[in-house]
Amino acid sequence: MSLDMDDARSRISSSGSNSNDSKGKHLDVAESKEKRTGTQLDGDSARKTAKTRDEDGLPQGNVAVRMNQDYLDPKFVDSFYKAFTCKAVASEKDDQPETVSIPTENGEGIVVVSPFHTGRLYNILPKDFLHGLREELGALNWHERLNDLYWFYQTDDLALNGNTHIKALRDYLAGEEFVSFMERITGVGLTRGYLDLAAQRYKKGNHLLCHDDDVQRGKLTRKIAYIIYLVDEDWTTADGGSLGLFESDSDMYPTRVVARIVPRFNSIGFFLTGHASYHTVEEVTVSSQDRERWSVTGWFYGPATPESTEPKDTDSGVLSLQDSVLPRMLEFADSDGTVSELHNEDYAELKKWINADYAGAKVVDRIQEAFLNESSVELRDFLRPDIFGRCVAEMNHGFWSDAALLGPAHVSKYLRANVNSGNAATLCELLAFLRSPVFARFLSGMTSLRFSSMSQEVRQFKHGHYTLVHDQVVEPFGVDVTLSLMPRPEEKAPDVQWDESWGGSTHYIADKDELLRISPESNSLSLVLRDEGTLRFVKYVNHMAKAVRQDIAMVFVESPEEECEDGDAKD
Repeated sequence: MSLDMDDARSRISSSGSNSNDSKGKHLDVAESKEKRTGTQLDGDSARKTAKTRDEDGLPQGNVAVRMNQDYLDPKFVDSFYKAFTCKAVASEKDDQPETVSIPTENGEGIVVVSPFHTGRLYNILPKDFLHGLREELGALNWHERLNDLYWFYQTDDLALNGNTHIKALRDYLAGEEFVSFMERITGVGLTRGYLDLAAQRYKKGNHLLCHDDDVQRGKLTRKIAYIIYLVDEDWTTADGGSLGLFESDSDMYPTRVVARIVPRFNSIGFFLTGHASYHTVEEVTVSSQDRERWSVTGWFYGPATPESTEPKDTDSGVLSLQDSVLPRMLEFADSDGTVSELHNEDYAELKKWINADYAGAKVVDRIQEAFLNESSVELRDFLRPDIFGRCVAEMNHGFWSDAALLGPAHVSKYLRANVNSGNAATLCELLAFLRSPVFARFLSGMTSLRFSSMSQEVRQFKHGHYTLVHDQVVEPFGVDVTLSLMPRPEEKAPDVQWDESWGGSTHYIADKDELLRISPESNSLSLVLRDEGTLRFVKYVNHMAKAVRQDIAMVFVESPEEECEDGDAKD
């Protein structure tokens, strides 16, 4: 909703855009891959799809495929198993993980020992077969997958697909030769007949952020994740899309990527899933839109064990994770213990900081009307130009050099500034004003709500930064108040105007519906009522962004319901 006011130079409009094209929400790993939980490939379903077999025992009309026979040599199997199951040894170079190479006549096996055991086999299948497989995959229906955690394109489950190359790959991966091979080189027992199989295409800007694939299905759990790369044969590190492996801290939370598996045609990568198998598909950064990262991925399953089903130690888990991520709550109060209505003298104080067009009783009433109708409102040109200009200037010249990088990576990644009067005097005073009872009363007037506490942080999002919805980090419900301090675009640099294709927008979701999307805009204040059941995240900022997002982010929490005079709570 927009409000046309003759007495206001500034524009007031409802925030963002309403949308029914749901992208889903990411709450846990079980949802991170559209709940693909293993298709049983034996039994009645397999018999129903069986065809008459030829003299080699293959279904007629199908193609035969087997892995590179070098890898079935007992010497290779033994050497790979020893490397894959050995304990990690500290490397002489901190940034260089320990790797073991096991060459063969027609291939090579690689084991990355840390941060967790990861294997790779080159020249795994016949090239002609993989070219035929990619051609069949290209003819299928592809679905865009987009939420807080990921953005890529994916086929339907390939478990019952009847195309010759797809079926041949599925049957071989689920067959005894390959399953027992995976058991022998990893030392992990697998359940026959259960396999996840789907294909993905990552286009320019696509990504899959930090997660661990640790998912249980009844008495079974994911044991081994695998990726068969179908990229162009000249794919390089510069094209992006590497599998990034995170090291974990003492609480088993991911910190940073310390090893990478660069996609390479006709190779398979695999690793054991578990509480600490945090990984990411890094953003695809190809120069041409026609160049894409193709792969076939899935999981092998095995019996759930006490170790795989036992939750992480939460003595220092949920609370410490939440406390380390969310800014602390700050209390403010008038004499009656809650924030009251605006006082007449408050308007003079407001005009020291904000656009005078907003500091009037009639305008506040109109803002409140818009907020009550839409549950959100955006006030553009909010700060006085001189205040805004000084704050933006202070946020340059090394302001962010000592900022904290907020994590862990499966929850968020952005900078939180440490603001003091020595490095940003005006900004420091502005933050105090936004924490004051005067501003709280102003906010109460615009929303008709009363507040008892609030949180506040100064943030910067640049390439690679994001926040994720996570079931162990739940923000307090209230009114989200976000003041954008992005520099204004100049005539000589119009690209500073934020483009939604860069990511960095704030998305509000409930269940599977996207309710609201707000893109950063210079000197705007957004107000959004976020009640129980509504979650938010800042979308990953991709490599195409030509500016950084910086803001003051606050959450104002409503006062608890007052008790009736007789002591009974209000209905």
